[in-house]
Amino acid sequence: MRLLRSLLLPFGASLSFVALLLLHASHNRVSSFTSPFTSTSRPRRNHLTRIARPSTAATVEESTGCSVGDTRGATLLLSNLHISTGSGDQILRDINFRVESRERWGIVGANGCGKSTLLGAITGAVRIDQGKALVASKVKVGYLKQTAVSGSRKTVRDEAASEMQEINNEKERMAMLEKLVADGDASDDTLNKLARSQARFEDIGGFTQEQDVDVVLKGLGFQPPDSNRLVSDFSGGWQMRIALARLLLSKPDLLLLDEPSNHLDSSARDWLATYLSKYEGSIILVSHDVALLSKGTSSIAEVSGKTLVKYVSCTYEKYLQEKEFRAKSAIAEYERNLKEAERLQDFVDKFGASATKASQAQSRVKAIERMRKEGKLDPPPLAVTAKRRKPSLALPDPPKGIGADLLSLKNADIGYDDAILKNINLTINRGIKLIIRGPNGAGKSTLLAALRGNLPLLAGERIENDQLRQGVFTQDLAQELDVSARAIDLVTEYARTGVNGDITISDEVARGAMGRLGLGDEKPMRKVGELSGGEKARVALSMFALKPSNLLLLDEPSNHLDVEMIEALGEALNSWGGKDGSVVVVSHDRNFCEQVGFTHVASVDGGSLLIEERGLTDGDWQMYDISGTSESLQPQKTEMSAEEKAELDRKRKVAFNAPKRISKLEVLIEQAEERIQEYDEEMMRIGSDVEKLLELTDRKTKEEDNVSTLMEEWEYLETLIAEMA
Repeated sequence: MRLLRSLLLPFGASLSFVALLLLHASHNRVSSFTSPFTSTSRPRRNHLTRIARPSTAATVEESTGCSVGDTRGATLLLSNLHISTGSGDQILRDINFRVESRERWGIVGANGCGKSTLLGAITGAVRIDQGKALVASKVKVGYLKQTAVSGSRKTVRDEAASEMQEINNEKERMAMLEKLVADGDASDDTLNKLARSQARFEDIGGFTQEQDVDVVLKGLGFQPPDSNRLVSDFSGGWQMRIALARLLLSKPDLLLLDEPSNHLDSSARDWLATYLSKYEGSIILVSHDVALLSKGTSSIAEVSGKTLVKYVSCTYEKYLQEKEFRAKSAIAEYERNLKEAERLQDFVDKFGASATKASQAQSRVKAIERMRKEGKLDPPPLAVTAKRRKPSLALPDPPKGIGADLLSLKNADIGYDDAILKNINLTINRGIKLIIRGPNGAGKSTLLAALRGNLPLLAGERIENDQLRQGVFTQDLAQELDVSARAIDLVTEYARTGVNGDITISDEVARGAMGRLGLGDEKPMRKVGELSGGEKARVALSMFALKPSNLLLLDEPSNHLDVEMIEALGEALNSWGGKDGSVVVVSHDRNFCEQVGFTHVASVDGGSLLIEERGLTDGDWQMYDISGTSESLQPQKTEMSAEEKAELDRKRKVAFNAPKRISKLEVLIEQAEERIQEYDEEMMRIGSDVEKLLELTDRKTKEEDNVSTLMEEWEYLETLIAEMA
């Protein structure tokens, strides 16, 4: 096309003819677009660019708060970072972290450990007490926060494309030059500028912009007609998706994501994981979504013990194994060092007063002191050995209802302005556990709102049992708590007041329930606004746990909760209820759903509802993925490479022979330790023969190194047996 311009323009070809040719060429380019993940290379900006404006569909941190400096070749460099709360409590310390170009890091850790604080330090939103957080010059940073706000007056398509700045700027420049030409400016200078602008527009992907926007919006669950609707027509969760689409389409060099899957169904999560796995920039992803971490990241860093422990080139699964291995190795080494120090001290205690053994005793004292100075006698750091305390949720026994039915919808039309669901008949009997499934936008959460009584029916009846006691937990409930109130006050007020409230519930009882959910120490006394998103969710669960209910309604309850808390909630729902309590859930979290143990499945689609008395099957996940998006968006099963297959075969063979080898190792270690003991005894016998002592010491050191090597092999084999089981 450039050659076409160069041939035509110098010879004064008619502008309409040139424009027609260019339009035809542009159309051909657009129609040739195929891959949803094709990206166009582009020059990087000369300054740190804003990723959002105040009137957007969701709050996206402006990256102008990042500090630019010498990162020694890295995209991001955190050096000796220390951060504390306003009251002086330390949150993070001794953080040293490099993110290289195109690295994809997942940040994990318990709710409230400081993951979001770390991202805030990078963007400049959180005050740093000590150290530096620097991004390289010319690096564009994009940051998606957990929370969303409304305000945009644009359409979904325009909002999503609003931060594609290079393309949008070049489009404006091209439009200005085209107007000059249309107004009669046919000078070579203007025509050449237009040709250069059109060429650059092509280079940076301008001619595929609409397709790029469509692909991202579709991947995040939007239907084609949604593109022309106003952002303000959508709920907060869908506005978060629009904000995420806008951020992804802006293609920052460093992408910071804080729990991006909280408002996504599983198919959108799968699509996002695939998108991130092919992303050409650097990524830092804070998430509790195991599937997203597994596919979307290539290294893991855990916030543990107020510092950052890095697991380079580890998938999430490998991180779990490596973490356990490091902890076992550190503890084993510490115990060996203590045993060695004890052995040396025994010699000192026994022969320290002996004239003939004094020098030997002194050398052992120095050896102990050297071990102490080298930190060999210090317990392993908590960041390496600490295990997250598993939370527990104990739900009160359900009050008995009168009769079999707790709640019914009869011939109900359900919706806001127009009916999404029509002629719905649904009865919640005592003792059932019901999962509501269906495509995006089919009305699952709308149905739950009607069951709660929050959404008036457009037609039909909602019939409650006289003894109905509802407990409700929604994905946004934690974000609706009064941020100015203390956590303990919210929990006790809810437990003591209203229907089925119990005025005898003390602060101690409430703090006990909160502590079992991981809100221990002083956290119940904090204001809700000072807690992390996950901790707010635990406050809401504490309220849930202190007031008896016989019908629990949960809408995407796993959002904002970490892996351990999701597991605790699933276990609690599984064992709760008996013949008197019922559970109704909308969820896209497969692991959580499989824990609950549903007895009934409700399918919402096409405005109707189908109830089946059965549990979930693999077919449910394949048909709808509990979200109902097309198969093209489902993750494809990838076959292992030849190298991966060979490595798996090797591991299986080693694991098969491991028990015999471990038995052999036990014998070898015992023999080596006996030789070490013999060397010690011989060293005590020979007295002051320096040459002989040096020889024995050298032998003993080699034998100790041999024991360490054998122990490492033993530990590796034990880990491998567990992995291959």
